[in-house]
Order: sequence, then C-alpha cells, then structure tokens
Amino acid sequence: MSEMHEGPSPEELKTQEQNAQYEQWMKDHPDIVIAPEDLRDCEPEITKFEMMLESFELIHPLEELLMIVDLKPEDAPKYPLRESAKAALIPIVKLMNVIKAETNIKPERHDELKAKYRRLSRAVGMINNDRVDHNR
Repeated sequence: MSEMHEGPSPEELKTQEQNAQYEQWMKDHPDIVIAPEDLRDCEPEITKFEMMLESFELIHPLEELLMIVDLKPEDAPKYPLRESAKAALIPIVKLMNVIKAETNIKPERHDELKAKYRRLSRAVGMINNDRVDHNR
C-alpha cells in the first residue's frame, strides 16, 4: 500500500518561502519615483561625482590596476590596491544612481558620467576564471 503525500513538497515550500520573502522585500523597498518638477538640479552632484572620479584616480593608479591580470578570488586580499579601489567604486556608483533617479540630468549627460565610471570599473576589473577581466 502506497502512502498518499498531501501538502506541498519541500521544493514547493522553499519556492513559496522565497516568493513571500521577495514580496516583503518589495514592500519594504518600493521604487521611489520623483515627479519631474521635484527633481533637484544635477550640477552640484555632477561636480561632486567628477571630484570623486579625480580623487579615485589620484589614489588608485589605473595603469597599475590594469596590470593585475592573474588573480584567484581567494588571493584578492593580497592586492590591497585593487581591494581598496573596488571598495572606492561603491560610493561612486551610488552617487551616479542617485543623480539619475533624483536630479534633472538628461539621459545623454548621464551616459557620459556612466562612461567615466565604467573606465574606472574596468581598471579594477572582475575576477573570472582566475583572471581579472578588464573588458566588462
């Protein structure tokens, strides 16, 4: 005699739990849309963004970062220049996203800022198959 299994399977329970967590996260972190007339002037924040880029390059020489090519993820802490540069990118990208979402920046101008950020990000690179990919 075979047993009848009633109720959701462990996989279904996990999916239900993940869906519930996602729904709660979306409730806790709604997309905030600012009306066009309430957007801030972008220029002060663009100035701050460009100063952050300049500071980054003074502290983290791009040429040296680009020379880091063979790197296993577990060896990354042995490269303090790269690790500190990677951490320094976080506030830069956050500001870039704030500028896009909360100011009156034109899409073309935002694309210019993004290209400047991408230049720094590529110098830091991403570790992929024990190599630093400087092209993403």
